[in-house]
Amino acid sequence: MFSLPLLSPIFRMVMRIISIVVWVLTIFSAFGGKFNPDFFTIPAVFCLAFPYFVILSVILVIFWICTKGIFFSVLGILTLVACSGPMQVAVPMHFSKKAEEGQQTFKIISWNVIHTQDLRKPDYPGNRAVQYMIESDADIICCAELNNFGPQELKNASPTLIDSLIRKYPFRAGLSSTDIKIMSKYPVDRTGLSYISQTGHHRFDFFRVHFPGGKKVNVAMVHLYSYDLSEEERNVVKEMKSVDGAKSSVKELKGTILAKLRNAFHQRAGNAAELRAAINQIRPSAPLIVCGDFNDVPASWAYNIIKGDDMRDAYAETNFGPTWTYNLHMFYFHIDQMLYRGNIEALSLKVGKINTSDHYPLIGEFAFTNPD
Repeated sequence: MFSLPLLSPIFRMVMRIISIVVWVLTIFSAFGGKFNPDFFTIPAVFCLAFPYFVILSVILVIFWICTKGIFFSVLGILTLVACSGPMQVAVPMHFSKKAEEGQQTFKIISWNVIHTQDLRKPDYPGNRAVQYMIESDADIICCAELNNFGPQELKNASPTLIDSLIRKYPFRAGLSSTDIKIMSKYPVDRTGLSYISQTGHHRFDFFRVHFPGGKKVNVAMVHLYSYDLSEEERNVVKEMKSVDGAKSSVKELKGTILAKLRNAFHQRAGNAAELRAAINQIRPSAPLIVCGDFNDVPASWAYNIIKGDDMRDAYAETNFGPTWTYNLHMFYFHIDQMLYRGNIEALSLKVGKINTSDHYPLIGEFAFTNPD
């Protein structure tokens, strides 16, 4: 143990206040997804930051243990115990698994490719996103924000590179008028379960992939309502580097940004309800993967509606600690998800670190368990 400086009584008082505030906010953010965003917006906002509050809580618990603050150590531990339910999906403590001998496995990628733009290297003489998909050797690739497989979408990709992608994934599906697409090594077709919002945005589309041996997997690619923030509004967090910058950012948060967040949570709640209704139309034992850009985090209202009592979270079951899948504007949130149910088991789910898009891809590996 170590001793604190002479001003330890004041320092400890400050730490007590900080600890209580952090632990209250940790609990509030943990259960923010239980509040209907149609009526309460602030809990949904705090839910986004839940993993970060957990990390702060753990640090504070360690501090109090090291300084022999028994009461506050216990209080912090009780806070984490109270949040254990939401922590199982937002801050999991599991590891990837290996397939059993003889199990048939497959790899699936879910990625918002933002029309294969290269946000980090706009002058790159090629297409890193297309190259990544080819080299991934995934069996299935689900894409959001991809209109077609032509050169106008696969930007800067050479004819040779596009031809390699087409040969690698000869089976492709998706409505020509919308931006949700699927590529597969095996035959794939649309099931007819789909939802296009009144504004014309495709929120999800269901496909069926036919694997060798007669096995089939239903795959829903999702792109729920975005936060719809302008570039200036997205930079608000970056501007919180000084007192004046923080004050200005808080004013913006109270104004147009909060209004847009409120609308986004409301819209996603509706999208989630539509998606859940579609999920309910699929036989429970049939292999089903629901993946994509949820634009919301684990334990959020939309996530909870979609997951229900029957879906399992591939990330939560095969990873240790939190992650993020959005990578711009310091909005480091885990907003891309991969849920599943039926006669399959998640072996691993990795977050690919290619940064062409503002989203990282999810790379899932699954194994068939019982005959369909």
